[in-house]
Amino acid sequence: MSRWKEGLRATVILCFWANVLAALVRINISIAAPLMIRSFGWDDAQMGVVFSSFFLGYVLFMIPGGVLADRFGARRVLAWGVGLWSAFSMVTAGCSTIGPLLVLRFLTGACQAVNFPCMNNLIATQVPLEDRAKVQGFVLSGMMLSSVIGLPTGSWIVKAWGWPAIFLAFGGAGAPWLWAWLRRAPPGDSVSHPALRPAKPPIPWRVFFTHRSTLGLTLSYFSHNYASYFLLSWLPTYLIQARGFSVSAMGFAAALPALASLVSMNASGWVSDHLVQSGASRQFARKLLLCGGMAGSGLFLLTLLWLSNPYAAVVAIVLSGASRSLATPAYWTLSMDMAPRHAGILSSIMNTSGNLAGVVAPAVTGFLLSSTGSWTVPIAAAALISVTGALVALPTVRADEVAP
Repeated sequence: MSRWKEGLRATVILCFWANVLAALVRINISIAAPLMIRSFGWDDAQMGVVFSSFFLGYVLFMIPGGVLADRFGARRVLAWGVGLWSAFSMVTAGCSTIGPLLVLRFLTGACQAVNFPCMNNLIATQVPLEDRAKVQGFVLSGMMLSSVIGLPTGSWIVKAWGWPAIFLAFGGAGAPWLWAWLRRAPPGDSVSHPALRPAKPPIPWRVFFTHRSTLGLTLSYFSHNYASYFLLSWLPTYLIQARGFSVSAMGFAAALPALASLVSMNASGWVSDHLVQSGASRQFARKLLLCGGMAGSGLFLLTLLWLSNPYAAVVAIVLSGASRSLATPAYWTLSMDMAPRHAGILSSIMNTSGNLAGVVAPAVTGFLLSSTGSWTVPIAAAALISVTGALVALPTVRADEVAP
């Protein structure tokens, strides 16, 4: 890492913590959901729509977020995003009806849409090629750390002070991050590499939406995120309703998959970069982790249908999450491999597809639970979709630049 620019390490660490805070604001509704359902008399289908409203805003503003990130750089765009979604989270504490809650979760998702495009832009233009996968793994693993600390802490907050307190606590944590970011992040447009900005060609929209490799990456990422958001939204409820965990025990059990994923995600980035440095092709290094991780994740998830012991079920969920997280840095590094000059935009297209799963998975799961009264069909669907992600990527995705 000797070729890293001065101050870049601090910026990367702040990106990691931005992901921690972003994910805390995503999971607060999942922790509060069982108590909100009980307090206001909502059913699972209504709660599923609330979960999905966040991702609807996230998806609709993802590609505009990528354009903003590549146009204005990460410092300003990410600062506005974090400031706004933190504020919307805090206002959510005052909601007691579905309508305002849907609007606020939509706005929170819309503001979070800039996070990953900003970080991908920064990594693609500032981090040396041989370190990109490990940096991606580190930055993305912030999402996992949030569950490790957020689920048990959030469960304790809800139990001690009620569900509104979790929105105030997790939303308010954005203020110190914003202060640090404005002090330490590169000023103005210097976030984007000066050698790239003047020569950057027009955005190749047609290539991004029609090329075999980018299509395969985009469709496969939908599969990756379907299982992720199925568990992100419904895991606390599943552990309480189907496995008999208390609220306190649920908080610790639900944090274990995220802890395993945090380790797995960082290991994936190091392994991928090591393989490339050892002479393997970038394509082999990325796709080995992507396809193996996705297939393993689906198979481990499927075992839940036959496990009766609640602790064995938690182990299966942990292994599924860890396996899926092996694939996560590979997706994001591939988006830089394919479009180094438009990494923010291609990653936003990929993430739009992935987060359509955030709209679909919570609502479909809620509908299936209400209509069947069983977790069998939702779990089987998530497992099958995960395996499909590997099958889609294997023949289509390549680590070659598609838009020189």
